[in-house]
Amino acid sequence: MKALALATIAALAATLTAPVDARLTRLEILKREIVADGQAFGAAGRYEKLTGTAYFEADPADERNARVFDIRNASLNAKGRVEFSADMMILKPVDLAKGSHTLFYEVNNRGRKIAFGRLHDTTSKANMNDPTTPEDFGNGFLLKRGYVVAWIGWGADSAPGENRLTVNFPITRDLEGKPVTQRIVTEFGDRNFNGAAPGTLPLSGGTAFKSFPAVATDKAKAEAELWVVGSDSPRPSAPEIPRGERIDDAGWAFAKCPDGWPGEPSVTDICLKDGFRNDRNYHLLYRATGSPVMGLGYLTSRDFVSFLRHEQADDAGTPNPVAGLTTTLCQGISSSGMYLRDFLYQGFNEDEQGRRVCDGAHVHVAGVQKLYLNYRFAQPNPFTQQHRERYVPDTNFPHQYGVRGNPKTRLPDGILKRPSSDPKLIHSDTSNEYWQFRASLTGTTEGGRMDLTESSRVRRYLLSSLQHGSFKGDAPHYGIGNRQCEQLSNPVHPGPLLRALTVALDDWVRTRTMPPPNRVPRIADGTLVAPDALAWPKIPNVKYAALFNGSAERDFGTRTMGNAGIVDKLFPDVVYTHRVLVPQIDALGHDIAGIRHPFVEAPTATVLGWNTRRPEFGGDDLCDLLGSMIPLPKTRAEGDAAGDPRPSLQELYGDRAGYVAKVEAAARNLVAGRLMLPEDVEMVVREARESEAWK
Repeated sequence: MKALALATIAALAATLTAPVDARLTRLEILKREIVADGQAFGAAGRYEKLTGTAYFEADPADERNARVFDIRNASLNAKGRVEFSADMMILKPVDLAKGSHTLFYEVNNRGRKIAFGRLHDTTSKANMNDPTTPEDFGNGFLLKRGYVVAWIGWGADSAPGENRLTVNFPITRDLEGKPVTQRIVTEFGDRNFNGAAPGTLPLSGGTAFKSFPAVATDKAKAEAELWVVGSDSPRPSAPEIPRGERIDDAGWAFAKCPDGWPGEPSVTDICLKDGFRNDRNYHLLYRATGSPVMGLGYLTSRDFVSFLRHEQADDAGTPNPVAGLTTTLCQGISSSGMYLRDFLYQGFNEDEQGRRVCDGAHVHVAGVQKLYLNYRFAQPNPFTQQHRERYVPDTNFPHQYGVRGNPKTRLPDGILKRPSSDPKLIHSDTSNEYWQFRASLTGTTEGGRMDLTESSRVRRYLLSSLQHGSFKGDAPHYGIGNRQCEQLSNPVHPGPLLRALTVALDDWVRTRTMPPPNRVPRIADGTLVAPDALAWPKIPNVKYAALFNGSAERDFGTRTMGNAGIVDKLFPDVVYTHRVLVPQIDALGHDIAGIRHPFVEAPTATVLGWNTRRPEFGGDDLCDLLGSMIPLPKTRAEGDAAGDPRPSLQELYGDRAGYVAKVEAAARNLVAGRLMLPEDVEMVVREARESEAWK
C-alpha cells in the first residue's frame, strides 16, 4: 500500500514537472545588434534587434492542438509530436528594466512587418522588414513607450526573400504517407499584373508566395479548367459569383513562358497564349498537391508569445531574452486582423496550460472577415473584394464578437466565447471596409435591419472617410500602374488616431481605464444605410454606381465547419444573403459617424473610403482598397463654373489662418475625447499650415 502511494506521488510529480506538449522548444538567435545608431527612445533608452528561428513541438492528441485542421495528418517525431519552425524578430530595450514590461506582438502581414507604417508614420522608403536605421523607426512611438516588439512567421505560403518571415511546416499526408491531393481554385487578376499584360505567372499569382503544384502538367490528369470573367461580382451587387467563360485548353498550359508561348512545362506556373488582361479575372481549377498543415500558423503565434511571456529558458537552457513581461498587446492589420479574429474564434488565445495569450488585441481594417487559414490547401493571401477573389471562405457565421444565435441553426456562437481567455479588444475600420470587407455586419443582424449590442469586452470605431491603408506622405496616385482608378487616392494618414487607440487599449488592459465609447455608424440614428440610400452630393466627374462587396452565408461543402476543414464547393452555394450597409455622408461626402480626423472635420478636399476603376481595369467596379480625393473649389465662382455643389475653401474658412484654426480646434476636440494624443496636435497643425491646397 505504501509502495503504491509512493508510486502515485512520483507519477504526480512527474506530471507536474513534465514540459507542456505544445511549446517553443528552442529559440535560436542568429543575430543581435543595436538599432537606430544607438539613439535613445525616451526613457526606454537604446534598443537592440534579435533575429533568428523559433522551433516548436505539438502533441496532436491534445485538445487545444487538435483545433489545427490536419494536425493528425502530419509526420511525427520519435516522441509522437509534430515539429515545425518559424522565423522571428524581437526589438527590445537594451536595459529591460527601463522598459514597460509589455509585449507588443504584431501579427505579420504576408511575412511583412507593417505596424510601423501606421503607428510610426514611417514612409514607403523605410525598411520595415528589417528596421535598422533611425529612419526605419519613424517617430519611434512603440519604442518610446518601452514595449518589447515582436514578430514571428505564420504563413506557410510566404516565400523567402526581402526579409519576409517564413515557416517550415510539415506536409499533410494520407493514410499511406503520401501527400494528399485536392481540387482547388486560384485566381489571377490585375493585382498580379502590375499594370502589364504578362503571359506567364506562378500558380500563386506572384513570386512572393509559394504555389501549390499541380499533380501533372497534363490538363486531364490535373482535372484542370481555366475560366475568365470581367468581374467576380454581379451588377447590381449580390453574393453570387459569375462563372464567365471557359478558355479553350489550346489557349493555356501548365508552363513557364517568360519569352512567349509555349514555354517550358511546369507544375507550378501557368502560361496564357494571348496574355492576361487587366479588365479580366481568371479562375484556374486544378488538382493540387503539397499542402502544408496551414493551421500551425496559429500555434506559432500562440506558443511564441506564451514563451516570451512566461518562460525563463528554452529546453536547451537558452535564456528567454525578454523574461519578466507582465502584459501582452496584440495587433493585426488587414489580413492579419482577419487572422486575429479567427485566432480568437477558434480558441488559440489560450495556450496549452489555459493561460491567456493576448491580454489586449487591436483588430484594424479587417471588417467582418475571418482568415482563410485553418483549411487543407488554405490560401491566406487572397482576400475578397467587390471585384475579385470572392470565392474565399471568410464571412460565415459568427460575424460579431458577442455570442448570439445563428439565424439559420439557432445555435449560439460568437468570436469571443471563452471568458477566461478572451482579450479586451479594440476593432477599428476605415470607411473602405464597409464597402469592401462588409464591416457593417460586425454590428448588425445579418438582415441589416437592427443594431446589435456590443460585448463589454469590445470597442469598435470607424475612422471616418479614410481608405484601407497608405504610408505617411504618399503622393496621391491612381492605383496600379498609376492608371487603375478614376480618382486620386486618399492621402489622409490614420497615424494620430491609431496611436491614441493603442494607448487606450494599453490603459484598458493595464489600469482598467475604460476606452472611449464606440464610435460607429448605426441603423437607429440613420448613419448606417444601404448603398443606394447614400446622400451622394453628385460631385462633377465622380462616378457613383452604389457597388459594394455582396455577402452571404455560403455552403462550401459538408467538410467545412467553424471556418476550418476542406473546401469541396470551390464556388460556394448561397444559403442566405447578408444585407451590407455603409456609412451615411454629409454634404461634402464625408462619413457622418465615427472618429473624424482633423483633415476630415476641416477638409480641403472630399476624401472617400472608396474609388472606382477605369475601363481598362474593369469599369465601375470598386478600385481595390483605395479611397478618393477630390479637391474642393477655392472660391464659389470656381465651384459654380464647374457645376460643383460643394462649399468652397473661401466659404468654409475665409483664408489659410481660418483653416488652420479649425484644424487645431478639431484636433483638440479629439484630444478631449482621448481619440488623439496631445503630442500629435502640433504635427497636425503644422501640416495644415503647409497644406498645398492654399497655394
